Amino acid sequence: MFFPVSEYEALPRAGTGVVEGQVFMKTVGGDVKYGAGSEVLLNPVTSYSEEWYRATFIRHVSLSPADTRQDQYIRTTQADGNGNFRFAGVPPGEYYVLSDVYWQAPTQFGMSTQGGLVAKRISVENDQTARVIVTP
Repeated sequence: MFFPVSEYEALPRAGTGVVEGQVFMKTVGGDVKYGAGSEVLLNPVTSYSEEWYRATFIRHVSLSPADTRQDQYIRTTQADGNGNFRFAGVPPGEYYVLSDVYWQAPTQFGMSTQGGLVAKRISVENDQTARVIVTP
């Protein structure tokens, strides 16, 4: 996919918004698995990130590695032991908050990795706190 340089260059670079929330998944049995220690990303919504979202979560296909020019626009933090995270100084706009939640579960063939990638689209405004629960 073509990387839209001008679209990214037009994004605001400074802001006073806050994004905070929690990352978790529920097992089939109803147990909650937190994204403890998981990396949490705040990715601006652009035509490029929207295509990634549609491919990953709607069509369930893998895209080639992302263009590294996108990296300078993505903020990252680490969730705490309960999957809580916080970003401060966020410019106004639309974002995808994404992370992963994985755990091991016993099966008849041994331990199996379960869980996966989770994402949520949010809106951020200056001087406001956007609270988000990132779960499927």
